[in-house]
Amino acid sequence: MELSERELRAMTGDLDEMHGDLFPRFRVVLAEMTERWRESAGHERSVVRLRATRRTFLRGGLATAGLVGGGTVLAACGSSDSGSAVNATTSSSTSTASPDLTVARLAASLEVLAVNTYQTVLDAAGKGSLGTVPPAIATFVTTAKAQHADHANAWNSALTGAGLQAQTAPDPHYNKIVQQALPTVKTVVDAAKLALTLETVAVETYTAGSALVTDKKNRLVALTIAPVEAQHVAILHYVLGQYPVPDSFVKTDMAASPNDLTEAG
Repeated sequence: MELSERELRAMTGDLDEMHGDLFPRFRVVLAEMTERWRESAGHERSVVRLRATRRTFLRGGLATAGLVGGGTVLAACGSSDSGSAVNATTSSSTSTASPDLTVARLAASLEVLAVNTYQTVLDAAGKGSLGTVPPAIATFVTTAKAQHADHANAWNSALTGAGLQAQTAPDPHYNKIVQQALPTVKTVVDAAKLALTLETVAVETYTAGSALVTDKKNRLVALTIAPVEAQHVAILHYVLGQYPVPDSFVKTDMAASPNDLTEAG
């Protein structure tokens, strides 16, 4: 399947129009959710603080009892207990994390990874490392990168609006895969294959994430942004001479996992 420069420019134009139509809706719904996430995050922090306070109180009481009773209880609650208390606090913070906020952070990490990867491709193209790069390809890459940046900024605005830290680091699991693959990217085709992998991961993650969230509006947020990522996938299939929609249904076997966020980078 041959794709001309003219056809690719037209498809990129349609992509930009789709993003221009859907992104404002995405931001509106996301803004509505930010307040709920702020309340949820505040509640989770309160729960963690309360549990930590209870543990401190109980340890203090046990220590006092140990002193009165000859120190036997105090000895049993020595330095090793202090370490377990820290671990318990960390565990509590993780275990109470809202699925909706976790999905938001996971989505942001993938968007950051996409931005970084597309920028690396653009840098390589600028140095001539990929050989001849058709102008329409460069336009698509620039457009896709800008859209991923919009998505990442929107997710991070929601996270910071909820009183949480922005997600500026890329997904650790897939970042490792990208870093291993980059030295082998020598041509436009190699770059397109790598980009296709990332875009497929994004589509499948948004699809899988929509089933994980607990709020219907959060599900709408994920499903509003997914069509843009799916269009990225379709265009890259075209660039590689493949059928644009090879599967009748969106799979989720490549979807990023919330566990990625705790994986060492």
